[in-house]
Amino acid sequence: MIKKNILLLMALACSLSMAAQSAVGDWRIHTSFVGSQVTSVAETSNWVYYLAGEHLFRLDKETQENEALSKVNLLSDMTISQVFYNSDKDYLVVIYSDTNIDLILSDGAVVNMPEIENAVMTSSKKINDVTFAPGLIYVATDFGYVVIDDSKFVVKESHVYNQALTSVAQVGNLLLLSTAKKFYYGMAGDYHEQLSTFTESSHEAGCRIRPINDDRFFAISSTTSRTAMTKHDDGRVSFSTEQLIDSAATVVQKTQGGFLLNVPDKKKYYKSDVNGENLVAFNTGGEICSAHPDGDGTPWACGPLGLHQYGSESYYLPNALNESMPFWMAYNVEDDLLYVSTPATNAFFKNSYPTVINTYDGMTWKDATPPGAPIDGSYWIDFVPGAPNTYLMSTWRDGLIKVVDDEIAYVYNTENSPMRKRYALHPITSIDRNGNVWVVQPYENEATPVMVLPAAKVKSSQVAPGDWLTPTIDGIYSGQYTKRASFISTRNGNQDIKVFTDGDYQTPIFIWNSAGDISSRPQQVSFSRLADQDGESVSWTYVMCLAEDLNGTVWMGTTEGICAMNPANAFSANFNVVRPKVPRNDGTGMADRLMDGIQVNSIAVDGANRKWIATQSSGLFLVNSDGTEIIKKFNTANSPLASNTIYRVCCNPNSNSVYLTTPAGLYEYFSDSSPAEKNYDNIYAYPNPVRPEYTGEVTLVGMMDNTLVKIADAGGNVVRQLKSTGGMATWDCCNQWGERVKTGVYLVICSRANGGGEAVVTKIAVIR
Repeated sequence: MIKKNILLLMALACSLSMAAQSAVGDWRIHTSFVGSQVTSVAETSNWVYYLAGEHLFRLDKETQENEALSKVNLLSDMTISQVFYNSDKDYLVVIYSDTNIDLILSDGAVVNMPEIENAVMTSSKKINDVTFAPGLIYVATDFGYVVIDDSKFVVKESHVYNQALTSVAQVGNLLLLSTAKKFYYGMAGDYHEQLSTFTESSHEAGCRIRPINDDRFFAISSTTSRTAMTKHDDGRVSFSTEQLIDSAATVVQKTQGGFLLNVPDKKKYYKSDVNGENLVAFNTGGEICSAHPDGDGTPWACGPLGLHQYGSESYYLPNALNESMPFWMAYNVEDDLLYVSTPATNAFFKNSYPTVINTYDGMTWKDATPPGAPIDGSYWIDFVPGAPNTYLMSTWRDGLIKVVDDEIAYVYNTENSPMRKRYALHPITSIDRNGNVWVVQPYENEATPVMVLPAAKVKSSQVAPGDWLTPTIDGIYSGQYTKRASFISTRNGNQDIKVFTDGDYQTPIFIWNSAGDISSRPQQVSFSRLADQDGESVSWTYVMCLAEDLNGTVWMGTTEGICAMNPANAFSANFNVVRPKVPRNDGTGMADRLMDGIQVNSIAVDGANRKWIATQSSGLFLVNSDGTEIIKKFNTANSPLASNTIYRVCCNPNSNSVYLTTPAGLYEYFSDSSPAEKNYDNIYAYPNPVRPEYTGEVTLVGMMDNTLVKIADAGGNVVRQLKSTGGMATWDCCNQWGERVKTGVYLVICSRANGGGEAVVTKIAVIR
């Protein structure tokens, strides 16, 4: 009978449930696959692993599942520097830039070995190379070398010589060491307390060592050689070296009948026999290859088009960004797409990255880079209102580009606009609530630093300089390089106000109100410093960002902290900003200024009008709507973040996703707030049904703002009462006393917290 009831509940719940979604509090790491940056491929017995840049991927050879590996789903860390494959015991060694180590075993299990990372040392612990011997892993570092027992997964020996080793390898019964200047050998069975216990050899120094058999090894430096060892009766060892390839082999692995050597400089791989002889070259086009010793000999190859078997045109491409440095983000509300692009030269990057634009629909990444996009980087994207899949993108030298359906439709430059070019164009743009495009050139254009293309002309296929208006904004031209420019047109207040700063050293902010007239001199003010609510002076070294919240308040992030202002009040004599204060709640009655002394790089506003604050060195903060409460703080210690530097943060206005770009790539956090709806027609809960093994929270989305939520059993008895954050609420499947509820179907009853009739809006099935 119980089983029948459970089946009935499951059937009911399935009719109510949505597709599986990420739970509140989950993280997702969006890795980047840039095929030109593939450095290693390893075919194991079950998977094919491939490393592109700092990101590791793998293909399940049986199921064809192609996945990105990260700290969220498998790995212990982020920012991978190298991987090494032991084909004899079928495990992969993953080396991280912070010297942490993972071993991914043949069954997919991960063993973390953080001993080098955790070692307290004043010298560098950088890992330079990894080699294998029966039962052992040799790790060459900047301080010496470490020996790992790969049957017990423990550090067996640690040798600190305060000397950087290029490579350490056991060849037969000898242990070989290579430094930048010298090459050493000694007995592998001895414990070498000092480097002086080894014998110095005349063999080439600075090479990586790859064992072939008991008396031969590959020596790899700028060239690839094979070295034979001869042991003499007096204990001396002589080395005879023969150059095989006049370029360096990168990945060298055992393969069927011998060894496979990748030589990217030659765009080839070479196959040798078991003695390292009889090399045969195969063209790869620059791809990196690997073929397992127990396979049929056909290598797997990876390059710009993805992963494939050598000779096949069928490619596996991971669902990932294809840009190495995601930086700018903008959300296209009308098309429900996140746009992510690479940066041009700015405050964070001395050099531009090639322009790459990706879009994300919540499931799939797409390369949306327009053909012919400038190669020297781009600035932020502004979407044209009422024009599907149309945006403007500022570029460093090419002007302002209009993109329609991922194609460049028009370019605004010195020939068809009042723009001027000294060294670069770099138009700084903002589209106002009426669709007019405002362009500022504070560095390049002394005559007409501010110009406006009327909304009607934005849609035109032909534009002339006379189509632009040039209102006068005093002081905008500074002749200073704009690395940190911010420009917004208010959308949520009662007036169409512009706030601009070129972001240079101690430069002012400009505020003007065009009041519907974009052709003349608008009402305007500028400030090099401000006063806060206490009358104290507010100054800055650099303004890093501007953001408008849902109430029309403009938040300004600087190198010294954060403040908020009502720009409509800027034209009055008593204009002040607010520096929010967070109570200490320690009984003293004192409070601290929000982000005081912390560089704020970016600010985003979610559906509950809360602020997500990206900082330069302190991670990500979530604060309440007026900034008087820090709700959450994320950093490397309490989240998957690999860096406490957050470049940009962006909230999905249609869901609870929060995106952030960092030096380690793009992250997504699923918050407890989503946009409020106008009615209760689209409420749903997930997961639904709640199965016995699930211990997390049930998320309810699609509610109106400030909704009172009651959870009731089938008899109508209220077991829990909640309140929505924006359009979302979460339930931990407990009653008001904290006890887990029993198996049953629970009714979700919603009403407006400020009054209104109650209604059952959905049901949740709980199975224990």
